[in-house]
Amino acid sequence: MALTALTAPAGAAAATTVRDGNARFTVLSASLVRAEYVPGARFEDRPTLTTVRRRPARVRVSTRVRNGWREIRTSRLTLRWRRGTQAFTPDTLRLRFRDGRRTVEVGVDPRAERQALGGWTRALDLATGPVPLHPGVLARDGWHAVDDTETVVRTPAEPGFEIRPDGAGSRRDWYVFAYGSDLRRALRDLRTMTGAAPLLDRASFGVWYSKWVPYSASDLQDVAHEFRSRGIPLGMVSLDTDYKRQADPVGAAIAAQVVGAPGQPYSWNGWDWNRDLFPDPAEFLDWAEGEGILVAANIHPSINTNDPALPAVEAKTGPLGTDDGMCRVLQADPTGQCKVFDWTKSSHLQAYFDLHRPFADAGVDAFWLDWCCEAQDSARAPGLNPDAWINSRYAAYQASRGERWPSFSRIGASFLPDGVYGDRQNPDGGVGALAEHRSTVQFTGDTCATWDVLEFEAQMTSAAAAIGLPYVSHDIGSFAGQPIAGQCSGQIAGQSNVVPDEMYARWVQFATFEPLNRLHSHHGKRLPWEYPGPAGDAAADALRLRNALVPTTYTLARRARDTGLPITGPLYLTWPGQKAAYEHPTQRTFGPDIVVAPVVGPGDPATVQQWIPPGTWIDWFTGERFRGPATRTRAVPLSRMAVLVRAGAAVVTDPSDGGPAVPSPGLLRVDAFRGSRGQFVLYEDEGAGLAHRRTAYTRTTVRQRRSGPSVRITIGRARG
Repeated sequence: MALTALTAPAGAAAATTVRDGNARFTVLSASLVRAEYVPGARFEDRPTLTTVRRRPARVRVSTRVRNGWREIRTSRLTLRWRRGTQAFTPDTLRLRFRDGRRTVEVGVDPRAERQALGGWTRALDLATGPVPLHPGVLARDGWHAVDDTETVVRTPAEPGFEIRPDGAGSRRDWYVFAYGSDLRRALRDLRTMTGAAPLLDRASFGVWYSKWVPYSASDLQDVAHEFRSRGIPLGMVSLDTDYKRQADPVGAAIAAQVVGAPGQPYSWNGWDWNRDLFPDPAEFLDWAEGEGILVAANIHPSINTNDPALPAVEAKTGPLGTDDGMCRVLQADPTGQCKVFDWTKSSHLQAYFDLHRPFADAGVDAFWLDWCCEAQDSARAPGLNPDAWINSRYAAYQASRGERWPSFSRIGASFLPDGVYGDRQNPDGGVGALAEHRSTVQFTGDTCATWDVLEFEAQMTSAAAAIGLPYVSHDIGSFAGQPIAGQCSGQIAGQSNVVPDEMYARWVQFATFEPLNRLHSHHGKRLPWEYPGPAGDAAADALRLRNALVPTTYTLARRARDTGLPITGPLYLTWPGQKAAYEHPTQRTFGPDIVVAPVVGPGDPATVQQWIPPGTWIDWFTGERFRGPATRTRAVPLSRMAVLVRAGAAVVTDPSDGGPAVPSPGLLRVDAFRGSRGQFVLYEDEGAGLAHRRTAYTRTTVRQRRSGPSVRITIGRARG
C-alpha cells in the first residue's frame, strides 16, 4: 500500500504536498499544481528566478493510488502520475479537468503546441507592423504547463543565484495550470507562482514626456510650464542619453552623424551629468519633486575606456570585457573602447550599481535600462535569462532606495545571436518573461510611425496579460517617425520626425486608456501644441482626460498588484464565453466597467467596428446607450474616442488641473452612468514610498442604486 504525505517538507514553506518516491506534487491552488521528479528525492524548496516562496494552499486535496497511478485531486483538477516511471512525459503525467459541461484530459507537456491567447515579445525596435509573440499561460485549450526545471535558484548569497544541478535528463520541475474558460483564474495562479507586480508612484499614471534631444534643466522646466499653462499637468519626465557627460569630445563628429544634429552632445555610456545642460542636478531634481514630477534617467550598461570613472570600476572588478561591435559604434568615440560588465559576478554588479550613485544621490526616481546593443555575454549562465536577471537586480536596487519603480526595460529574452534588435526568432525565450511583471516596466522600443504599428500596439498591451504584465509603455507617436523608403531606421532625426496629424491624435487618444502614457521620440514632435488645429486640440483633450483618470488608473494598478489582473485587458478575460470577444483584439477593457475601441486607422470621422459586451453600455462622450452583445459600426470624429461605460458604473476622476502632484487631490469627481446598480472601490495611499506594502492605504466604496425614477449615489467612509 502506498504511503501518502499531506505535509510540508522540513525547512520548506508550508504547502499541501504529496510525496511518492522521487516525485513530489505541491498543490498551490485548486487549479495549479507543482510537479517535481528528482532522482534521490532531493527536492528544491528555494525560489527560482521565475517563482516565489509559496504560502499554504487553502484547498481540499485527496490522493490515492489506483492501478499503478498516483492521483491528486482538487475541486478543479485531477493529476495522475504512473508510479515508478522515470521522470514525466505526456504518457506518464496526465491532467483531467472540467470546463463547463465538457471533460478535458491531456498528457502534460510544456512544449505542446497551444491555442495561445495573447503573449509577449522583448521589443518592437525598428518595427513597421506586427511581430510574432511568444505565448504566455493563457490558451483556448484551458490548461498550461510551465517548465521551470533549468531556471536558476535565487539565493541570499552572492551573486544572488545558483545553477540547478544536472539531473541526467530525468529531473523535472513543472507547474501545471487547469483553468478551463476561467482565464482570470489562470492569472491569479500565475501571481501565486511568480509573485505580485509592484505599485508604481501615483504620478506615473499621469502624462509622461521625453525626447532624445539634449534638453537642459531649463528646457525641461519650460516644457513643464507649457504643459501646466495649457491645463495638462506633467507627471513624469525621462532624460534620454544626452543628459550625461560625453566621455571624449573627439567623438563629436561621429555623434553628429549618428544623431543627425551637428554640435549636439552625445554620450551613449557616460556615467556623470553633463554640467553644461544640468549645472546643478540636485537643484533640478528638487524642482521636479516640488512640482510632483518623477524623473527617470536613461542608462546604457557599458562604459567607455575614456570615462574617468573606469579606473575605480576596474579596481573593483578587474579588467572588464570589451565589445567591439555595435556598442563601440554607438558610443561615438573612435578613440575609446566599449567595456561591458558580467552580471553573473557580484563584484561587477556592485561596481555597476555604484556607477548609478551620482544620479541616485541627486534624486533620480527611476532608471531606464536601455539595453539594446551591448555584448550578449553580460549575464550568461545555464538557466539564467539575461534580461530577467538584470531587471530583477534593478528592482532590488530600487527597493533598497525605498523607491517603488523597478527596472524600466525591455523584457524576458536574450538577444539574437547576430545582435539584431528584439527576439522575433529567438528560441531562448524560455520562461524568462513569466516573472517580469515582478521586476520590470516594459518599454517596447524604437518603432516607426505607421497605422499598422499603432494597431499592433493596441493589441500588444492587452496581449501581455498572458504573462501577468500590467505595465507596458510604448513610444506614443512612435520613436522614429514615418518610414523612409519603406524602412524603419533608428537614425532618423531632426525636425523631419513629424507624425501625420490624424495619426498623432489617434495615437495619443489610444494612450489615454493605456497603463502608462509616455510621449517619446527621436528628435521629433510629440507635443499637442506642435500640431496646431484639430489634431493638437484632440490630443490635448486626450491628455487632460488621461490626467483626470489618475484616481481610477491608480486603483486599477493596485488591483493588478493584488490579483494579477491587468489594468488594460483583452475582452476575452471578462467574456470568455462570447465568440466575438476573441475577434476584436484591438479593443480592451480598462478595469471592470470601461471598454475602449481605439481608432487605429485614418478618417475623420473614422469607422470603427465596436463590439458591445452583454448588458447596457453608455458612450462616455455622447451619452448614447447600447445593448449587447452586438457589433456596431460607429463613426468616430477626431475630437472623440469610442469609449463605453457599463450602465450603473461610477467612475472617479480628478477634476482639478493639479494632476498627480499631490498624493490625493482635495476634491474628487464621481461620474455616475445611470443603471440599476454598480460600485467602484477607490484606492488611495501616499502616492510614493513603500508604506503601502503594509497598511498605509485606504479604500472608499462608491455605490450607485436605482429605485424607480431615482438614482442614489452613496460614497462610503474611507477604510484603512
